[in-house]
Parts: sequence; C-alpha cells; structure tokens
Amino acid sequence: MDIELSTAASNARSESMYDTGRIPIEITPDGHRVAYLDVRELRYVAKDLRSGFTRPITPRLTTEEIVAITSVASSADSRHFAVSTSENRRTFVTDFETGRTRTLNQVCWAYGLTGDSLMGSAGCDGRDVSIDAIRFDGTATRFRSEEERPRDMSADLRWYIDLGEPTSVYETATGRRVRVLPSELSEFQWAGADTLVARDADIQDGDDYIAIDARTGELISIGIPYSDSIVFGKVR
Repeated sequence: MDIELSTAASNARSESMYDTGRIPIEITPDGHRVAYLDVRELRYVAKDLRSGFTRPITPRLTTEEIVAITSVASSADSRHFAVSTSENRRTFVTDFETGRTRTLNQVCWAYGLTGDSLMGSAGCDGRDVSIDAIRFDGTATRFRSEEERPRDMSADLRWYIDLGEPTSVYETATGRRVRVLPSELSEFQWAGADTLVARDADIQDGDDYIAIDARTGELISIGIPYSDSIVFGKVR
C-alpha cells in the first residue's frame, strides 16, 4: 500500500553547503514503523503505520544538527531508534513504547542497536573509525577498527558483512568468519535475523534478487526484480 508522509524531509540545504544533503529515512525491519525528519517540528519522529501513532524520537534540532545527520537506525524488534549527528557528536536513542530518550555524547554514528546497547563510533568522517559496543549505562567495549564504517550489520547485531575479497559473513561476538558469499552477488542487505538478500547480475533477463541463508549458505531465488528503492525485512 502507499503511505503518504506529507511532512517528511529527505533533503536539506544550508548556506554553507554547495549542494543538497540527504536526510535519512529509516524503515523498521518489520515494515510497520518509519522514522523521518518532520519539517514542521524540526525533529525526528517515528510513525507506526498500523495505528497512525507518531512519537518524537529526538528533541527539536538546530539547522546545524539537521544538515549533519549521519545515521538513523532501528532495533530488530522495531522498538528502539537511534539518530546521530556529527554536530557536537551526539546520538539520541528513544524507546518508542515508553517515549524515553537518552542522549549519548561522543557517538557520531549508530550502526545498529538493541534494547540496552548500540554499535557505534565517535568518528564522524566515516574513515579510520574505531567501532565500539556502547551500553546505555555509559560503558563501552572496543569492537574493532575499520578503514571505513561498517554498512552491513544485521539488525540484531549478531552478524556483519565484510565486503573484502572474498565477501563474507562474520560473527560479531567472536569476529569469526562463518560464510563466504558468492562472488557474482552484490548490494547485500539483511532481510531477517539470518537471511540476506542480494543483487544477482548473472541471470539472463536482467538483475534479480536472491536470498541467502547466512547459517547454511543456501541460495533461494525469490523472483523480485532488483531496485535500489526496495527495503527488505520480516513483517510481523
């Protein structure tokens, strides 16, 4: 179905910017909630598409904070949201059910989160970053260092994809490689706790999506033509 978000912004421009900057929009893994910048309130809100209920998930943002938004993430259960900005290196974490918002200082990116912690970084430029597991009680544990920020962490933070040679799935807790992914696939994204979807460019009639079981390596053709505007997840 079509959902109209009449007050959502996806681009912003400031006097100090030469071109338009992208404002991230986040769709939760179950497909039922969406987080976006509300142009009337100048804050991020999350909307439950079933009930229509909308919850603010950040305080009102300054222009500098808006144009410096780096990431918007949601938890695997679609309950928690994290919005990060490089302005003052802050991340706002909100529980959608209770409305409680925490502010984490010196956290410039959020790559994923659970009910009590997130995977993030203090580095703002997305290069040469140290990745930390940051608990909401203020403690943190170093995860690993990266030349570039990780882009392919599962929603429950159990797995991540290394896009090196060969592209592989790793276990977050141990750093152990658990699956080598086929070289003909690209544009990976998580569609569930253990399922990946990827672009298959080797078929005869054009690009298509294929699903991969991260545990077994089984490949499943799903018959959906590739589009960079499709988001996959587990519908509840």
